[in-house]
Amino acid sequence: MDYRPDEFKDYLMDKERSTNTIDSYIQSVSMFYKMFDEINKKNMIEFKRWQLENRKPKTAAIRCISMNVYCDFIGHPEYKVKGVRLHSKNSVENVISMDEYKYFLQCLKNEGNDKLYFIIKFLAGTGCRASELVRLEKKCLAAGEFSLWTKGKVRKILIPKGLIRESKAYFNTVDSRYLFPNRYGEQMTPRGVAAQIKKYGQRYGIRDEVLHPHAFRHLFAIQFLAKNKNIALLSDILGHESVNTTAIYLRLSAEEQKKQIDKTVNW
Repeated sequence: MDYRPDEFKDYLMDKERSTNTIDSYIQSVSMFYKMFDEINKKNMIEFKRWQLENRKPKTAAIRCISMNVYCDFIGHPEYKVKGVRLHSKNSVENVISMDEYKYFLQCLKNEGNDKLYFIIKFLAGTGCRASELVRLEKKCLAAGEFSLWTKGKVRKILIPKGLIRESKAYFNTVDSRYLFPNRYGEQMTPRGVAAQIKKYGQRYGIRDEVLHPHAFRHLFAIQFLAKNKNIALLSDILGHESVNTTAIYLRLSAEEQKKQIDKTVNW
């Protein structure tokens, strides 16, 4: 059976899958057809086995989900394989500390890098994802919020008044509809945001493991709960489908758990 990427893409768009999901699914199916000439149950099982042996569990799980969706698309659900079971995290790791966060911002301010300064401020001040940050438009500064369509639903990003006041002068110099455009005035990519954070974070000697956009989303969640225990509100702000997902921020990291037990157990 021939691979039909254009038709599969149209199928996924009709299902209102996100751009990132569509790209990931198409990449997975392309990978399958590089390994096998045809799709059938035997080859699907072999593809799953190879993924589990050569990729991280989360990546393997995504590949299998992608292929199962493709099986539905071609009308052969009997080819589908069982999903990869992932262990749920019981704590948040690789969260940037407040000291590191403030130091990072100060270094950027000293260097005059206003764009990355406010990228990080917006990530840490709104809890948005990098994929959402790049879509923010200037009109959100007047409204104090920005609505976008993501993952099959409307997601609202709330912008704190203090952040709007602080950033107003900078954004008056930005000649684009987007808050953080690329050099051509068009929408920046999430990968571009991540690359800038890593580049400058390494320059300032910040831990590599926290040099990713999601570290600031984690920081937002932890600091929010330290000041406001309304976990249902935080869940809405972060765009989680379940409060259970948000509850991970109530738990200590593995490193903090070790510190606490060392401090507590003296018998």
